Amino acid sequence: MRQFYLSKNSCGYYRVHFVDPVTGVQGHGKSTHSKDRVEATMIATSWLTNGAPEARGNSRAFQNQEAPTTSAKLISFIDNLTESDALKVVEIISKKFNLDFSSASTTEVVETPKTVPATVEKAVETPRPKKVFVVKKKTVQVPSALPAEKKHLLCETLDSYWDFDNSEYLRRSMEHGHSMTSKHAFCMRAYVRNYWQPYFGDEVCIEDLTLEELDDFFFFLHDEKELANETVNKNINMANKCFKTLLSLRKIKANPLEGIERFKTDNEKRDIPTEQEVRELLNHTWDNDSAKLAFKVAAFYGLRAGEISGLRVCDIDDVANMLYVRHSYSEVDGLKTTKNKECRELPLEHSLALQLLSHAKENPGFNDLSYVFWSVKDYSKPITPGYYGDCFYKALEQIGVSEAERKDRNIVFHSLRHFCATILKQRADKETVMAIMGHKTPDMTDHYADHKTQEKFENMRNVISGVWEKYLTA
Repeated sequence: MRQFYLSKNSCGYYRVHFVDPVTGVQGHGKSTHSKDRVEATMIATSWLTNGAPEARGNSRAFQNQEAPTTSAKLISFIDNLTESDALKVVEIISKKFNLDFSSASTTEVVETPKTVPATVEKAVETPRPKKVFVVKKKTVQVPSALPAEKKHLLCETLDSYWDFDNSEYLRRSMEHGHSMTSKHAFCMRAYVRNYWQPYFGDEVCIEDLTLEELDDFFFFLHDEKELANETVNKNINMANKCFKTLLSLRKIKANPLEGIERFKTDNEKRDIPTEQEVRELLNHTWDNDSAKLAFKVAAFYGLRAGEISGLRVCDIDDVANMLYVRHSYSEVDGLKTTKNKECRELPLEHSLALQLLSHAKENPGFNDLSYVFWSVKDYSKPITPGYYGDCFYKALEQIGVSEAERKDRNIVFHSLRHFCATILKQRADKETVMAIMGHKTPDMTDHYADHKTQEKFENMRNVISGVWEKYLTA
């Protein structure tokens, strides 16, 4: 029967599984932290002889383990000696160090004299008996370790916590008014399955985790998986939200992530296209007409990519020349409310309103609820938001902005929203810009009272027409 087996984990590291010589049962795997099979075999053989270390193979405790001291090696050596081997060792040592073990030293035994207790005469008066007070102390209950059946499996708990359709925790959180989307929950579960489960396995419990082990894991994500600082922090936040919920419900006694240090993130400033580049993009013939139309809506009206995909025919009013931003769209959540959960009403240039409706009418399933930016693969669904960015980057390359330059300037499709806000700020007051962009502030409702609605729209229309006239007529 083999004494151990090797297997590879999803990251390519070999794990060793020792076989119980009595039962023949294969034990849980322990990582050798090596991707070389020969090296992993040597490590496994060493563990078979000297015992496997207690620390996890990719932890700092494992890396910093000291080799056995000379004294420890000597004690181990002596424990395995037979009588004949011991005599041979004595002979070798006596020759090497010129020692004589033949004459044993005699030790003089000194007899200890017996102590005879002195006779104590009775006192004339018998002393009063002492009062004895008995104080009963309450037994101190020392909290013992939780039995295995009451512990929470780490990866199983995290995965079920972020299960958007079935998680009781998320349902309660949303009922308390906290925002949560299935897309966000889907991303959190992906972190668990892609990073946590391959590293920790299926049998590690939350109650057994230490801060040092978790810190090792996050450095593993940063150094070996080469995740960005922000992504590592998202992994921390994902688990911390789950642990804090369990702690508040008293399902665990402590949050193992309490006191964890997050990675520093450098929030790189997002750049915007220049006015000249925007003019060139408008005059340029794009490979896809719908993507160019989406570019106009993003640059002139500041709509997010998801809001563009969420536009339906009923949101375009070519009589009143109004654009109603009621929804956003994502592949995971489908049609949902906007980011600030409010409808935006924007004055729309008549020419652009006609372009949007003309494009929408090309849909074979055209109706009031059909999407303006419909997908050729499925007429009932819109174009996925990420597609606009791909077309935008290709158009930038075609006008001379290379991929390297674009990345260096940190220009993305969302930069068009920043471009819109920047240009509008040069021509309009802050409140008007916030109304157009859909930025929410506490005093927005009071500031724009019902009797000022028409005045507000006219002001917004004048600003938009004045700012974009030179671009729209380009």
